[in-house]
Amino acid sequence: MKLDKIINFLERSFPKFIAEDWDNVGLLVGDRESEIKKIILALDLTEDVIERAIEIEANLIITHHPLIFNPIKSITADTILGKKLLKVIKNNINIYTLHTNIDLALNGLNDYVGKLIFPNIESKIIIPDEKKEIEFGLGRVYNLEESISISSLIERLKIKLSLKNIISNITEIDRKIKKVAFINGSASTYWRKAKRVGADILITGDVKYHEALDAKEAEFPILDIGHYESEINFLNMLSKFLKIEFDIEIEQYEGNSIFHII
Repeated sequence: MKLDKIINFLERSFPKFIAEDWDNVGLLVGDRESEIKKIILALDLTEDVIERAIEIEANLIITHHPLIFNPIKSITADTILGKKLLKVIKNNINIYTLHTNIDLALNGLNDYVGKLIFPNIESKIIIPDEKKEIEFGLGRVYNLEESISISSLIERLKIKLSLKNIISNITEIDRKIKKVAFINGSASTYWRKAKRVGADILITGDVKYHEALDAKEAEFPILDIGHYESEINFLNMLSKFLKIEFDIEIEQYEGNSIFHII
């Protein structure tokens, strides 16, 4: 089917206009009239992802993180970005990105991962918004039926999200919590918002040192599960979503987190 049909299907649920102003989503490289043969889903457009697309003759790569963030003055083989763009164009590979629009959307990535952690608990949006009569917003907060310890939450996260390591800004893991906030990606700057809506703890990735320090002094715990780890389920979610509508070969390229415990 044509790429335009896939784009229209995606943008009905994850419209571009709900993305953050600083973001860059949608069709970044390609032709809407392209006939799509195979799709690769990936968090990032790495050289390995491009090589895999060439190998299996996939002509659409859908990523979570945009390849292009800032204006480009030239496209040459002198830069990593330039090499990637030249390679995908040479091989007629289309690049489409769903980033903060799929994060913020109702039934988007925040909701999908949140339901993996708390499958039977309804969530509320931490920072709600609405545009063109469509509701969306940043982060989700879950009110547990009973208080649990932070250590119990940590074990739940490790099991539900297949995590090996979690970083915390506090050591009192026996502390009881009942209201849990979750924001995928790098969202430690929103811990004050999470606390303001009554959350006892924030789960996110890429926690910044000074934000962690401020939160610690405010006695507010943050759990850093890793940026990659908080978003890798983008692949499962989007694969299931696309297969609702299209009978097409889809490959999930998981790769690995760029960070390693040594």
